[in-house]
Order: sequence, then C-alpha cells, then structure tokens
Amino acid sequence: MAPQPPSDGIIDEHPQRRRTWTGAFRSVVLPILVVAAIGASIWYIDYRPGGAQEGTDDFGVVDISQGADSPSFEAQEGKLAPDFRLETSDGDTVRLSDLRGKGVIINFWATWCTPCRQEMPELVAAYDRYKERGLEILAVNLQENPAKVSSFAGEFGILFPVLLDRDCGVADAYRVTTNCRVIGIPVSFFIDSEGIVRSTFLGPLLGGSSRGGIEQGELDRRIEQILP
Repeated sequence: MAPQPPSDGIIDEHPQRRRTWTGAFRSVVLPILVVAAIGASIWYIDYRPGGAQEGTDDFGVVDISQGADSPSFEAQEGKLAPDFRLETSDGDTVRLSDLRGKGVIINFWATWCTPCRQEMPELVAAYDRYKERGLEILAVNLQENPAKVSSFAGEFGILFPVLLDRDCGVADAYRVTTNCRVIGIPVSFFIDSEGIVRSTFLGPLLGGSSRGGIEQGELDRRIEQILP
C-alpha cells in the first residue's frame, strides 16, 4: 500500500531537501575534502622531522664561501678546487672538501674511452704505492649506468671511490665538458692537502712519453707535490 499524505494536507519537504544537499556534497564538497587530504599528506611527508625534504642530498658542485680564495666554480691551477658532492657507484656519498688533509687526484673518465682504460692500471698502482701516505683518488665517471661503472671498477680492481657525475655538473665546473659535451678525457687534477689545484694533465697517465703519456717518474713527482 502506498504511503498516505499527512492528515493536515501539508507535505514534509525536509527529506527532499536532505537528498538535494547530499547530492551536492558528493559532487562538490567531497572532492574538495579529498584534494585537501592529499595535499596535507604530501606536506606532512615533505616537512615532518626526518621527512623527504630533510633527507634529500643534492649532488654536484657545492656552494662554499671562503673569502677571496673561494672558487668561481671553475677549476684553475693555484686556486681552490670547486667543491662537490657525488654519489659513488656503490651508493655512498663523497664530498671533496671532506678529504682536506690528503692529496687528491680527480680523474675524469668513461668506459667507452680507450685511453681511460689504458691509464687505469697506472692509477690503481699509484694508489697502492701512496695510499698509506695520504693519497686519495676520485674517479669521476661521466653519465654512465652505475652497473656498467661497477663492472669496470671490478675489472680493474679499483679500490678508490668511483663517482657518478650524472648531469656533468662537476665536469662542467672543471672544464672537462661544456654543457655536457666532452672536451677531452681522460683528464686528471692534482689537488693538495689544502684543496688547491696544483697541476692538471690532459691525456692518459701511462708513465712514459713514448706511449703518449707523461714522462717516466712525472706521475710520482706530481703526487709527491700534493701529499701532506
């Protein structure tokens, strides 16, 4: 049996008004609340203590201010080397300025570079000879896959840090590349214990001019110059 209208003939419209408001809630108010909840969640993740904002590392050249000797983000002999922070092929992080007190060779290379492959045994041998005296070598790879870089390091028995310059920011600062276009590799920078660039060498460090490298003993001389 169909429901009968009230005896006074007045129809209660309240249920109809309630249905209309519910429809508006679903179509307008509810989406606004959902968007607000998503925004609040993102804000909480990014800005809570220990959240993504706080735990993110920026890789590349690091802005440092050290008076008149501060670099202009370009490597120059006799000047402070541009500081940088890069990730290693093993997932660790290395910052150049953390190595103050050591002599550092920064070597820019790539797996596709034949002279780079030819010189790597010389660098590995030099590291073995001088690491106990405070030598550190940073092998900075240009834009290659970490798995390929790790395979190369294993092939040559590299025990010093192998760094990933994914966007060429560091290579650009050291004038090894221009807007990620390679000028010439391999190239090595010899940096003393105070962070000053003492010398640079473009080409393979092969230990003999007859092989297209530096004269015999020149690599050792340059290393001795930068050791603490």
